[in-house]
Amino acid sequence: MVKRISNPASSVETVVWPGRHAGSAHGPPPKQLQRGSESSQGKAAASGPEAAEFERRLAELERLRQLETAEAHHRGVEDGLRRGREEAAAEVKKALDQVARTLEELAKAKSKLRQEAERELVKLALAVARRILYRELSTDPSSIEGIVHAALQKLQQREVSRVRVCPQAVAAVRAALDRVGSRSGMEIVADPGLATGALLFETSVGELDASIETQLQEIQRGFADRLAIQ
Repeated sequence: MVKRISNPASSVETVVWPGRHAGSAHGPPPKQLQRGSESSQGKAAASGPEAAEFERRLAELERLRQLETAEAHHRGVEDGLRRGREEAAAEVKKALDQVARTLEELAKAKSKLRQEAERELVKLALAVARRILYRELSTDPSSIEGIVHAALQKLQQREVSRVRVCPQAVAAVRAALDRVGSRSGMEIVADPGLATGALLFETSVGELDASIETQLQEIQRGFADRLAIQ
């Protein structure tokens, strides 16, 4: 069924569908949408300096972190070097102390060896002297005259009442006393209990042992005292 339009000149209202602008399907956006877009652009523009500041602060924090890392590494290296130097110094000191102790021990050992060698040398010299003296007395009893003279010098003219001597040296002692003029009032006694080279002078204040063996022992004690002092 067809209807006619009775008045062609009458206006026809345009129906605007939601989401579209009246007059065109592809027209410009509504004013409300345009205002929203302008607000977003304003926010983006406003956030630009803040983002730059944030980036700057982030870069500064990264730089500080790197500096702290480098400083920590440097401190670690310095601490390691310091500990290494301290350990090396301790090892050197330990080695020097050991060397000092070794040198001290060597010095003591050297001194001890020298003293032992000197003692052995003294013993050897006295043994040689003893053999020579006894051999001289056995072959020539008159050689005891030197011992008689040394004993009289020690006595310093003290009055001697008796001289005891080994039997084989009685004649030699008597002759020696006659030569020095000290036999008057002096008794010479042969004592079988005395060894060769034994010679005892009895006085009013005591007895002088002028035997060869006694004199050698005195010499040995003198050397021993000297070695002990050294």
